[in-house]
Amino acid sequence: MISEGKLIIDLGTPVRIVSNRTASVAGSLKGRAAHEALALLPLVFSLCAHAHTGAARLAMGLGPADMRLVLAENAREHLLRIMLGWKGDDIAEIPAKPVMALVPDTAAAIKDGNLEPVATGLETFLKTYVFGCKPDEFLQMDAAQWLADTQTRPAAYLRGIKAKNWQDLGAVPALSLPEMQRDILLERLQMDGFCACPDWQGTPRETGPFARQKNHPLVLSQGAGLLARLLARLVELAQIPAQLRAAMPLEMPAGLGVIETARGRLIHMARMENGLIADYKILAPTEWNFHPDGVASQTLAGLVPDQARALVEAIDPCVDFEVRAA
Repeated sequence: MISEGKLIIDLGTPVRIVSNRTASVAGSLKGRAAHEALALLPLVFSLCAHAHTGAARLAMGLGPADMRLVLAENAREHLLRIMLGWKGDDIAEIPAKPVMALVPDTAAAIKDGNLEPVATGLETFLKTYVFGCKPDEFLQMDAAQWLADTQTRPAAYLRGIKAKNWQDLGAVPALSLPEMQRDILLERLQMDGFCACPDWQGTPRETGPFARQKNHPLVLSQGAGLLARLLARLVELAQIPAQLRAAMPLEMPAGLGVIETARGRLIHMARMENGLIADYKILAPTEWNFHPDGVASQTLAGLVPDQARALVEAIDPCVDFEVRAA
C-alpha cells in the first residue's frame, strides 16, 4: 500500500520484526482541506490507491466508497503476488498486461455503465491462467484433486510447496481480527502508538485472506499452514468476478472508513473542524499482521530463511522486507 519503509525480520529466538517506516502520512494531512487529502493519498499509497481513497471519503463524510474499483484493485494485487512469487515448472507465466489493465478497465466500464465485460473477462482470464476451470467451479472442488489435475502456474507452485513438505509451515491458531465496535475503535485509534502496534482486546490479531477465508472448505481442509494461506488467496480471487457484479457502494457514518483490501482491513479515521482536517489516523493491515508479537512473528519461529520468505510473502506485507538468519 505504501512504498516507503521496510520490515526487518530477524529469525532469532524469539523472532524480531522491526519496521523502519518513519513517514507519517496521516500526520501530514492535518490542516489540509478534504480535497487536498484526496488528491495526495493515491500518490502516496500507489498499491491500493482506490481503497485508501474510498476509506478517506468515508472517514471525511464525503460520500460512499466505490467497491467495484476496490475489488478490481484487490484482484490485481492478488494476481501480482502470484506472478511475482509463485514459480512452477515450465508452465507459461501469467501475462502482466491484462492484470495491470484491470483497474483502468473497471473505471472505464463504470463510466460506460456496463461492468459485465470486465467481470466476464476476469473470469476467462482466471480460468485460463489460474484455476484451469471457472472460478465458481474451483470454489466447489476438492483441494487435493485440483492440485493433482490442474496445469496452471499457481497449481504447479502449490504442488512444489507440498513436494518440499512445506505445506504445514507456520501453522498456529488463527486469531482473526473481528468486527470492531465503532466507538471503541475510534477511541483506540486516538491512543498514542495504537496505529503503529495495534491489538484488539489485548491481543495482536490477523487480517487478510486467511483470516477471512479460514473456514472455507478448500482452506479448512489444509489446516493452518503455508498451503492453507496460499489457497485462501486463491479462494478470495475466485470470488471477485461475482462480487464485481453484485457490488454496491459502501456507506458508513463520517469519522471512520473501513475497507477490506487484498492484504487485509484498512482503517482511516478523520476529525474535521471548519472544513479542515483536525486529526487523521491510518491503520494498514501490515501493522496487524507484522505486529512484533503477531501472526508473522508466531508463524516464523524456527524457520530457515527460504521457508520464512515464502511465509512472509503468503501473509503479504505492503512494504518491502528483509529476512535475516539467526
